[in-house]
Amino acid sequence: MNNQLARLISDYQASVRTAVDLMQRSGIPLPLTCMDWVKTGIPNRGVLEGGIHYYKHGYGCAVSLSTGKVDFDFGRHGEIGGFDVWRLTDFADSRLPEYGFATEDALKACFNEEVAVGSLVYSGYILYYVADADHSRSV
Repeated sequence: MNNQLARLISDYQASVRTAVDLMQRSGIPLPLTCMDWVKTGIPNRGVLEGGIHYYKHGYGCAVSLSTGKVDFDFGRHGEIGGFDVWRLTDFADSRLPEYGFATEDALKACFNEEVAVGSLVYSGYILYYVADADHSRSV
């Protein structure tokens, strides 16, 4: 896999883990499925431990960490390791060149190449996963 893309995915997933850990410490339980998340009775907007804001949406959540915003969806079975090119672009934001991508189109082209060669696997609904990676809830 392209090293710059691998680093971006790794950083994104680490931020998702941080957000999910913070959510759990703040009393928000992890869903067993993405549909369970939709039915979770928490407010759509709120504040987590440490004054960190979150926004619950559809199958996921956007969390404004001190290092930047991370927006993620839970997978079909509550996995937290999934991503798509939009989420990666949103996560990198103005730091996209730091990951070796001059433009969003360059990232999209690299992402699509990795899908084509099988390094990234489509879940069947929005999310992709790194091939041969454990798609568990703990990513």
